[in-house]
Amino acid sequence: MWFNSHARPFHSLALTAALTCMGAYEAKALEPMNLGNPIGRIARIFDSQLVRTEDRVSWLDNRVSTFAPHREHSMKVGLGHRGYRSKKGGADPAVTIDLGKEHPLDTIFLVPCQRESIDDTGIFPKRYTVELSNRTDFAQRTVLFSSNSISPSSRLNDGNPVPLNARNTSARYVRLTVHEGHKKGMLDLFGLSEIVVISENDPVSLGAPVTTIGNLNVRGIWYPESLTDGRTPLGIWQNGGKPTSEAGDSVNVSRESDTVSWSISLPQAAELDRVVLFPYQIDRSFESSVLPEAVTIHLQDAGGQEETLAAEWRNPLAGSVNMTPIVIPLNGRTGRNIRITGTRPWVMGDLKIHALSEIEVWSSGKNLATALPVIRESEGAAATVTTLTDGYTSDNKIIPMGIWLDQLYERGRIERELAILRPVHRQLASESELNATWGSAVVLGLTFLIPVFIVERRRLMSRDQLDQLRKRIASDLHDDIGSNLGSISLIARTARKDLVRLQGPEEVAEDLGQVESIARESSLAMRDIVWLLERRQDSIGDLVQRMRETAGRLLREISYTVECESNKTTAKLSLDAKRHLFLFYKEAIHNVLKHSQANRVSIRLWDEDDKLALEILDNGVGLPLNDDTKSTTVHKLEDRARVLDGLLQIASSKEKGTAIRLLVKRSHLTAHPTLA
Repeated sequence: MWFNSHARPFHSLALTAALTCMGAYEAKALEPMNLGNPIGRIARIFDSQLVRTEDRVSWLDNRVSTFAPHREHSMKVGLGHRGYRSKKGGADPAVTIDLGKEHPLDTIFLVPCQRESIDDTGIFPKRYTVELSNRTDFAQRTVLFSSNSISPSSRLNDGNPVPLNARNTSARYVRLTVHEGHKKGMLDLFGLSEIVVISENDPVSLGAPVTTIGNLNVRGIWYPESLTDGRTPLGIWQNGGKPTSEAGDSVNVSRESDTVSWSISLPQAAELDRVVLFPYQIDRSFESSVLPEAVTIHLQDAGGQEETLAAEWRNPLAGSVNMTPIVIPLNGRTGRNIRITGTRPWVMGDLKIHALSEIEVWSSGKNLATALPVIRESEGAAATVTTLTDGYTSDNKIIPMGIWLDQLYERGRIERELAILRPVHRQLASESELNATWGSAVVLGLTFLIPVFIVERRRLMSRDQLDQLRKRIASDLHDDIGSNLGSISLIARTARKDLVRLQGPEEVAEDLGQVESIARESSLAMRDIVWLLERRQDSIGDLVQRMRETAGRLLREISYTVECESNKTTAKLSLDAKRHLFLFYKEAIHNVLKHSQANRVSIRLWDEDDKLALEILDNGVGLPLNDDTKSTTVHKLEDRARVLDGLLQIASSKEKGTAIRLLVKRSHLTAHPTLA
């Protein structure tokens, strides 16, 4: 991009247009960007337009981080529905969904089918009409949406769902008629992955019958029923917190004919709409999931009569990965006891696994299985499982499908807005800083300011290059090494279970247990390294949050407390100060685990004059503190404190345990010569 003195009016118009499209909003003054740049601070004093733009970008960045992430997963089967008009003047292709009964409708989401590449424009309909009715012939209908010109949503290439507000209109039938698709050879073609109809927060379209006009059917790949099967390239409807315990349930079997069943007893018999099975991820950070290759569902009523087969599901493409939930309709069948049986395991090499991360049983808009115990039976043995109904997948908390789709749409809308604003903001910042530089040069003198400007610019360029390198390193660690460690941990755990089951040598089982433990600890340590490289999480508050997560992971068998009494948690830490403080803390926690024999630990941060104080107390057996008997841990703590130029105090006795206190000046945590 090039700049000149005539470029400002164009960008001012672009900004005005962007702000007009945004509508009025309550300005929330977040922390401005580039505060370390003195020229930038001067520019922002005199340019209110730049400040408004910058505040808007910051606010949008913070808002978009709360929404479900947009992830596209490659699907091999059940891609969705394709419709077409074979010749000019032919009938418009259409799709009609029968919801089974009249519902008050909230929102209808049209989910695009997966793209072949990032540059693929997709085949989302260009012009279409959506109608609602309670009659099959649509003699009486409500037109929900009709595009006379090309719909703006058809121009989008972000893969996000398109919502249509039904405004609580009651209807049984939903019809989509496409007036213009995409020219593909002789065909006027369109395609969708899913049509999701939400009524009172419940996706009532899942498993609904679909009829079409102009259907381009490809067996197992493109077919009408795929529009209501709940499977989209956007994956699992999840967002928010991570599971606090081991996620889901995984069982290794010896033969491909071995089965595993999970049984749930409801408080009372109910008419069941559907069962939803969520895949089990081998490693939470990577796209590698497990589901049984075939499943049966049996129901038993409250009278204890003989159970009946209610539904079956089989993976259309054996061995293909399912990064989407499996929705199995039950169509109102009555039952109290539900038995879900994996009749064919997922196979990888010599491993044969039956696994799920969550089971949902829906009736009249409510998940009846929530928090109920699940009885798992395998090879004649029974066990109670609670992690299959805790509301979490292997990765995140499950959220309602309608909310998840709405979050994806909002994320896409905000990201498009940011794509408009960021170039305008960069241009405004560049011009404002240039004007501020020249104005300051007139006041202070060219001889002084020009060298300062050059040095500052070079520093910013070097920092940007360092940030890019840091992100590449973190990405490589996360994607490559993390994946390998996750696979090692899984294989070691599986092999150890097989050895125990087959009564193999205990020494080999112990060795495999150590391999699994080392791989798991290495994976966690790698995630800490990735976090240390993250520039956005560099405040004292971010450090405290990471300390809480680390304590929860390492001290899960010990009573502990983490308290932060500092009122300066937004203060920024330098990269090395953040690293040494966190590693000092981890070293102290590891000492508690390895040497102290403590059952109670207290961790506290507070402000002491111009210093930040960190204290770790335990009620263990103490540490050797004489010069001749000091442990390696004590030496490491002293080394960290010395680098931070802090004051380290250690008091230890067999009767009172160990107290470790570190005091570091705040000025040393932001820009200290020894940390540079």
